[in-house]
Formats: sequence, structure tokens, C-alpha cells
Amino acid sequence: MAFANPTALRLGAQGTLHGWAVTVAGRVVLGVEISGQRYYWNEYHLTDSAGNSGTLVFEEGDEGPEWKLFQQITPRKPMSIAEAESKRVGDRVSFGGATIPVTLVDRSRVYHLEGTAPEGVEVGDLADFFNADAGDHMIVASWTGDEIEFFEGRDVPAATVATAFRLPRDAAGVLSPASAGAGSPHLVNRWVVGVLVGLAIAAGLAGYSWFSRRGSTGPVAAPAPAKPAMPAVQLRTGASGTLEGQAFAIGSQALVEVGRAGGKFGRREYQLTGDSEKTALLVNGLTGGIRQWHLLRPVPVPVGFTAFDAAARRKGQPVQFGAAKAIVSELFLSRPRQREGAQAVEGWPDGSQYGFVAIAGGDWWLARWDEHRLALYRGIALPEQAVLLALGPGPEKSK
Repeated sequence: MAFANPTALRLGAQGTLHGWAVTVAGRVVLGVEISGQRYYWNEYHLTDSAGNSGTLVFEEGDEGPEWKLFQQITPRKPMSIAEAESKRVGDRVSFGGATIPVTLVDRSRVYHLEGTAPEGVEVGDLADFFNADAGDHMIVASWTGDEIEFFEGRDVPAATVATAFRLPRDAAGVLSPASAGAGSPHLVNRWVVGVLVGLAIAAGLAGYSWFSRRGSTGPVAAPAPAKPAMPAVQLRTGASGTLEGQAFAIGSQALVEVGRAGGKFGRREYQLTGDSEKTALLVNGLTGGIRQWHLLRPVPVPVGFTAFDAAARRKGQPVQFGAAKAIVSELFLSRPRQREGAQAVEGWPDGSQYGFVAIAGGDWWLARWDEHRLALYRGIALPEQAVLLALGPGPEKSK
């Protein structure tokens, strides 16, 4: 059953998580509709003796269980519902002095309640939300009616959950053999070995994660879709226009399947050519958002930074590129599925490649590699409207 508890964590369980003594008061099953299909996820409502609460979110990824702990926050600069509703994937928002990108905008529904639900939560409730991902933590804004609330979430290793609630280490949904190395040197070694022998990680490595919230239930995570979601917009090879003050033309493009822990998604990559033989990479759906666009330019790989160094990076870890210090927000494996246009340049995906996305302020970094080479890109997020005005499929771009 979609509403059955998928983990060994039960109502009434007591434990200490990051020094916080809590009781599992309730479980809520939520879902989201994507391309006509429904996906469910679980959240555990935590309370303490002082009346404080939080949400422990569970997602069953293909690499094993994934958990996040969310707690409510008050942003330094208030945001209205009208402002929240205007946000689109790729926009940037300020929280805690940092400006971070919006990576998902969607709506959730409550499908099942068990135990003591957070106040005001009922089956059938709907909530709009957006995620802003800073790599080492996530901010979620959620609103219903005239109320908007904000939450901050951080990863919790499955082993920590098992220890906190005194659960068996091999308990289903808490710590399984597939996830025993998550966040450990074992997982890092798998990435390094993948570079050495060119192994292809199964397509199930990758996926979407959705986080939402209703009332005070806290944000939630959804299982991955059965099929990768693909960006709806496709630009025409040969289209030309001006982006960020530079004239570009689309020389070639590829539809790429991307795998990450929890599921898979699709993105389109466009190789741009410009004046003075300058090139750039325009990506639609860098981290899974179908309206997410990034303009990335190839940059020299720092001396001494190798594929082994890149493979050793884990989500949430810092990575230094010269004077820039970024935080790794995604690890992935990509495979091109369709290609058209001119012959690829260095770094263009012509086979399976490992990679990571890192964020530093307003800068985005993309590193990808195989057993032969390592390519590095640096760039910015762009509003979809700016891309479509410059290179979109309108009549003025089809001549």
C-alpha cells in the first residue's frame, strides 16, 4: 500500500537526534502530481516536552534510505505570498545573508494521516511551495491561504537515525546494505573506482527530490518518477541571439539523461558558439527544474585538481577553485540520449560522465569527467524569459 509505513520508525518512538530529545507523534503521507502520475513520500512529526516540533522526512532512494530534518525558521527579510508566488526555477532568493537559487516550484497534497497530526493538517490539504538549495542545506517556503512559513532542512545519515531511535542497523528503511556506505569513505571509493574502470552506475542512481509542507507538518520528500522528466522547451539548432551581452548561435545540442541518488531526470544541453571562437554551454534543467536555465563557460581546471579529486567530493562538501570556494550540491552520472548539430568540442558529452554541481554565491560550477578527461564550467542562472527572447523558437528566430 502507498500509505504503509516504509521504515522501522514507529509512532511513539523516543530518541535523541542531534542532542534534541523527541517523540514521534505522527506520520503524514503526502504526494505530488507530475505529468499525470502521483508520487508519495513520508514525513514524521517530531515533538519535545517543551512543545517544540520538527519534521523528519524520509525518501527511499535507489542508493538507500535518505533522511532530512526540517525545522521552522524566521527569515531576516520577510517575504510575502505574492513574492513567493512569483518565484520560478532559477530565480535567486536571500536567506540568512546568502543568496541561493530556487530549484523547484510545485504543489503538494496530504493523502494520509497517522497518530497526532500537526495542528490544522487534514487529508486533502493542498500547499504551494518552492525549494531554494544551498548545497549543504535547503530552504523551503510554503503557503496556503494567507499564511506563509519557512523551513530549513539538512541531511541526516541513516545511521544517525538508527542510533537516535535505538533501531537495528539493518532495519528496513533505516539502514540497509545498499545505504551502509552513504556519506562514508565507502561511497567515495565507489566514485573513484568508477573513474578508474569506467563503470556505468545504473540509471536508478539518479532522481528527483521534492520537498513541500502543509500547515506545520514540515517539508517532505517524494520518491523518484518511473521515467525521467524532460524539459518541455527545445531550442532550434542554428538559432542565434544575444545572452549576457554576447552574441551566440546554437551549434549543437544533446538530450541528456542524468542520474543522482534517488532517481533520474533529463536535461537539454546546448553548445553555443560566439565571437572570437568563444564557446559556452547553455543548460536547461541543470539540477532537474524544467524551467531552470544556466549559462556556463569553460574555465581552466586548477593545477593539481584531477578526476580523483573530483570523485572524492560529497554533497555538502566545499571545493576550492582558485579564490572561489563553492559547496557541492549535486553528484550525478549523465548519459547523452539524443544529439544533433556540429561535432562536439572538448567536454561535450559523448558518453557516460560523472559530475558534480557546486554553488558559490551567485556562481554555479559544473565539473564532469570520465576516465580520459575532466572539464570544468562556471556560470550563472538565467531567467527562462531571457533565454527564450534571445534564442527561442519565435518567428524572429526562425529566419
